[in-house]
Amino acid sequence: MDHFLSRIEMFKRLTPAQRQHLAGLSREKRYAKGETIFREGEPAEAVCVVKEGRVHLMKFLESGQTSTTCVMTPGEPFCCLPALDRKPYPVDAVAAVDSVVVRIPTSAFHEMLQQNPSFLEDSLCLFCDRLRAVEHRSCTMHEPVERRLAQTLLELSKKFGTTIPLTKHELAEMADTTVETTIRVLSHLKKAGIVKSSRGSTTIAKPDRLKTLAQHRSTEY
Repeated sequence: MDHFLSRIEMFKRLTPAQRQHLAGLSREKRYAKGETIFREGEPAEAVCVVKEGRVHLMKFLESGQTSTTCVMTPGEPFCCLPALDRKPYPVDAVAAVDSVVVRIPTSAFHEMLQQNPSFLEDSLCLFCDRLRAVEHRSCTMHEPVERRLAQTLLELSKKFGTTIPLTKHELAEMADTTVETTIRVLSHLKKAGIVKSSRGSTTIAKPDRLKTLAQHRSTEY
């Protein structure tokens, strides 16, 4: 466990003794595809880190719609904010594929924040980056869906590279639109040669053109 944590940027700021202490308290747990790791409103018992697989942080709205706020990949901690304010989990976390998650007790994580200023600083920077991303998404809710989907693909490419292993249904949940609209937009992008779409994944073929679409309101491809 210590070896795993030592490879994650924010945990590198801990001393070897602090990291070993945290590793000794942490536990691995396997989750099957579709299994819930925790639910919104539950007591935040652990800060989690993806070791294998992929985890989606999701909001289930009263309208019946589902919005994916973040996609977490191996090496990424998630829902660390409750370690600061001791409040419940703000979202649901669901294993998008078979996954392994390292669970660090919230109390131990909070203790490390108090003991190590560098670790606290890195953690706060991570929280701020995540909050900015969520705020940016909320500000684009009324943008054309083509632009939102282009922005979603570009953001995901930072994690996965040019080939993004998400289904059209998952992309729709990230772009806050319907599956039908996502299929239609991807079909247009495919015809324009901007993306290559296959079952379960989308490949960005022309990043520059996708960036142009993400930055402008025009629906011309």
